[in-house]
Amino acid sequence: MNNQSWMKRMTGVAGLFMLFAQPITATALPLDDVQLEYRTDGIVATIRMTSPVKYKSHFPERNGNTLEIFYDRTPAVKADEVWSDNEVRKSPPSGLIPSFTVTTRDQKTKPKLVIEFSREASFSVSPGKDNQSFLITIRPDRQQAAPVELPALPLIKPEAVVPAGKVLSTEEANLADNNKQAHALMVQGRDALAAKNNEAAVEAFNKLLLLPPNDYTESGQEWVGVARQRAGQFDKAKTEFDLYLNLYPQSEGVPRVMQRLANLDGKNEADAIVEGAEKKRAERFMAFGSVSSHYYFGRSKIDSTQTFNNAPETLTFSLTDQNMMINTEDVSGRYVNDEYDGRLVFRASNTLNFLSKKSNQNRVSAVYGEIKNRKQDYMLRVGRQSAYGGGVMGRFDGVAGSYGDAQSLRVNGVAGALSDYSQGTMPTFFGASVDSGAFSVYGINQSVSGILDRRAVGTEWRYFEDKTTAFAMVDYDANFNALNATQLMGSYSISDAVAVNFMADRRRTPSLSIRNALNGAATSSVNDLLQASSASSLRSLALARTATSTLAQMGASMALKDNWQVSGDVRVSNTTGTAASGATALEGILIATPSRGAEKSVTAQLIGSGKVLANDIWSASTSYNTGGTVKGYSIFMYNHNQFGNAWMVDTSFQLYRQTDQFGGVTTRTSPTIRGSYRMQEQFSFDMDMGYESAKSSGTQVSVKTSRFFTSAGVRWDF
Repeated sequence: MNNQSWMKRMTGVAGLFMLFAQPITATALPLDDVQLEYRTDGIVATIRMTSPVKYKSHFPERNGNTLEIFYDRTPAVKADEVWSDNEVRKSPPSGLIPSFTVTTRDQKTKPKLVIEFSREASFSVSPGKDNQSFLITIRPDRQQAAPVELPALPLIKPEAVVPAGKVLSTEEANLADNNKQAHALMVQGRDALAAKNNEAAVEAFNKLLLLPPNDYTESGQEWVGVARQRAGQFDKAKTEFDLYLNLYPQSEGVPRVMQRLANLDGKNEADAIVEGAEKKRAERFMAFGSVSSHYYFGRSKIDSTQTFNNAPETLTFSLTDQNMMINTEDVSGRYVNDEYDGRLVFRASNTLNFLSKKSNQNRVSAVYGEIKNRKQDYMLRVGRQSAYGGGVMGRFDGVAGSYGDAQSLRVNGVAGALSDYSQGTMPTFFGASVDSGAFSVYGINQSVSGILDRRAVGTEWRYFEDKTTAFAMVDYDANFNALNATQLMGSYSISDAVAVNFMADRRRTPSLSIRNALNGAATSSVNDLLQASSASSLRSLALARTATSTLAQMGASMALKDNWQVSGDVRVSNTTGTAASGATALEGILIATPSRGAEKSVTAQLIGSGKVLANDIWSASTSYNTGGTVKGYSIFMYNHNQFGNAWMVDTSFQLYRQTDQFGGVTTRTSPTIRGSYRMQEQFSFDMDMGYESAKSSGTQVSVKTSRFFTSAGVRWDF
C-alpha cells in the first residue's frame, strides 16, 4: 500500500474517530424557563424543558443543599438533537425561599438536572402536568421575606350555605355547627381589635381555637398571634406564630406571619401595618438573569495501526479539536400589578471559534414578550419561544395566545414559523386547540415552500394527583393519512419509599413531514424537488424515507435507610427499516435499510448522601445493552462535595465497552473533575478538566485515541 493511499485511509479513520470522541459544540439548549408560583402547598418552582422529558427519580428525597433530578428524553421531533451540558438558569427572586440555580449535567450518559440552593431547603419533586416540565414544591423558610401587606383587621370569609333540602351526614352537620360558632367568634375578635380591646380579641380567638378543626381554625391561629402582639404579649405572640408555621407551613398566610415574627422586637405592631386590605396590589417591576463566559479547549492524539501483508504500520495523528469561547446572556424582566403580569425574556449565546476554518455562531434561543390578565384569564406571547404541545413541532417565531380557564374551558391559538436551526426554508404554521380539564384537542396546518408539509389533528390527556401522574397523546397526520405518534407515560408512588415510572411510545421517525423527502437528496430545498416532482410524488418519497420506532420502558426507585436510594429501569426498542427510494440524482437514490431489530437495555443505580461530608452525594450506576449489531456495558461513578456555601467539587469516572457484530471491541474510559466557587450568590467561577482514552480493535485496524479537555468560566447572576 503506497503512502498516499495509506494517508487517505488514515485521514478518514481519524475523522470518524474524532467525530466519535469530541463533544459536539453546536448543541441545543435543554432549559426553557424557570418560574415561581405561590400555591397553598408551598412555593412551586416549575422547570420547563424545550422538548418532552420523562421523570425517573430525584435525590435527596426531601431536603438538602443540592437536589438532582434524573430523567429521560422522550421520543419527539427533535429527540435526536444533542442537548448541552452545563446550561445554567437562575431562579426568579423570592424572599420566602432560598435562591437556586438549575444546571444540566451528563446529557450523554445519565441526564439530570442539578439544583443548587443557596442554603438548605425542604422540598418535594414531581413531574409537571404536561410532558416537559418538573415541579419542585419548596417549603418557605423563616428568613424575613420582602415586605408584604399586613391587614389591620381579618377578612372573614362568609359561612358556607347549605343547599335547601340537602340532608347532612352527622360529620357534615357537626362541621356546619362548628363553622357557625367559629364565624361568630371571628366577627367578635375582629370587632374587639377594631375597638383596640386586644385582651377581648385574644379571648375570642382562643375560644375559636378550642373548637374542633373548622374552616376558620387557620385564620384564628394567625389572628390570636396578632392580638397578643398588639396587647404587648410578645413572647406569647411568638409562640402563636411559631405554632402557625408548624401547623400550616404551606399556607398563603406564611409570608404575613413571617413578617410579623420579624417585627417582634418590642415595638408597637401598628408601625409595621400597611393599612387597607382592600387596596390593589402594588405595582412591581423586577429584572433578573445571568451573563456567563466560558473558554473550552481540547486536544487529541490518535495512534492507528493497520496490518498489511503481515506487517503492522502505525500512524500517529495529533490535533487541537476544540478552542473556543462561549458567551451566554439570559435576561428577564417582569411587571406585576393587581390585574396584569407581563414578562420580557431574552436568551442567546455567542460562540467565538479560534480554530481555523471554523465559523463563529450567534444563536437566539428565546426573545419574547408575554402578558397575562389575572381577572379575565387571557395570555398573549409574541416572539421566539418554545412550543408547549398543541401539535407544534419545536421552537418557533410567532404568536401564541389563550383565553379561559383550562379546568373548565380554554381556547388556544398559535401561528408562526419553526426556527430550530435547520437548512432550507422555515416551515410556517397555524393551529388551534381547546383545553377542558384533563383533555386537550388540537388541529394544526403547516406549509413549506408553498406546499403542505403537515396537517395534523391530535389529543392529549393528563392525569395529575398526589401519587399518580399520567400523560397520553395521539397525533394523526391527514396529509399522509397516517398515524404519526402515540404515547403513554406516567409515574405512581406505591409508598413514601417506592415509586415506579413507565412509558410506551410508537411514532414515525423522523416525524411525518414532506421535508423527509430531502433525506439523501442532492438539495436542501423542497422547492427544488417540486421542479421535478409533483406534491403527491414527494409525499410518497417522504413516507418511504420515514421509519417507525417502538419503545417500551419500565423503571422504579426505592428509598433505603441512611440516605440511600436504589433505582433502575428496563428498556426495549425497535426501529423499522426503510424501502429503497429515489429515482433521480436530485432526489437521491437510496438503497433499502434493514430494521435495527430489538434493542434492549437494563440500568441500575445506587445513590447516597452524607457519607463523608454533610452535603456530599455519591452514586454508582451500571447498564447493559444489546441489539442487532452491538452489545456492551457501562459503569459510571460520581461524587459531589460541598465545602461550606462557596466551594463545590464534582468528580466522575466512566467505563464503556462494546462488541460489534464483526468481533470488533471498543473500550472507552473517561475521568473528569469539576470545581466551582460562588461569591456572595452573585458571582461564580468554575473549571473542569478530563481525560478520555478509547481503544478500538478489529481484524485489520486498531485505533487508540486519547483526548485531554478543559474549560473555565465565570457567571454573574443578578
